[in-house]
Amino acid sequence: MSQALAGTATFAGFARMLGVNRSYITQLRTDGRLVLTDDGKRVVVDASRALVRESADPSKAAVAARHAAARTEATAQTPEAPPANAQPADDGIEGTGYQYWRERNERAKALASERDNAIADGKLLDAGDVATIVSAAAVTIRTTLESLPSVLGPQLAGIGDEARATAVLHEAFEHALDELSRRFGLVAKVTS
Repeated sequence: MSQALAGTATFAGFARMLGVNRSYITQLRTDGRLVLTDDGKRVVVDASRALVRESADPSKAAVAARHAAARTEATAQTPEAPPANAQPADDGIEGTGYQYWRERNERAKALASERDNAIADGKLLDAGDVATIVSAAAVTIRTTLESLPSVLGPQLAGIGDEARATAVLHEAFEHALDELSRRFGLVAKVTS
């Protein structure tokens, strides 16, 4: 081995040293948590180990310890076997391989069932239905407001009393708001 390569490893070799998947090493490289040789093709082992330890998220220490223990146990049982392929625990499900994906699938089914129940109970609405009703309500209020000048103009022109003109305007706006309220009331009827 040449002097330049002493203390370095390939990405795959560094993954084996740490007992992790290569994808984890790739993620470390992307996150800038590895010290690389000048050409960027090899990992400087000691410096990278130190950097990984220093930049580790303290909130994930328990997960890292559990995974390290699982890797140690797997290595002790079968020295030639690759380390356990632990899945990320960010969804609250722990495990490996088939069991992990089975539990994840069951959790997804349970969440879908909860969503369906909430829709059936009227606590949750379909986004498409809500968008249709809100859009129709917006069109109604816009059309009503745009028609007010042509409808109210002639009425207000003949009124000399300011109080009466204000009452006519108030009545027209109240009618527009009632129509908007009625349109939004359709949302409640969709849930029934």
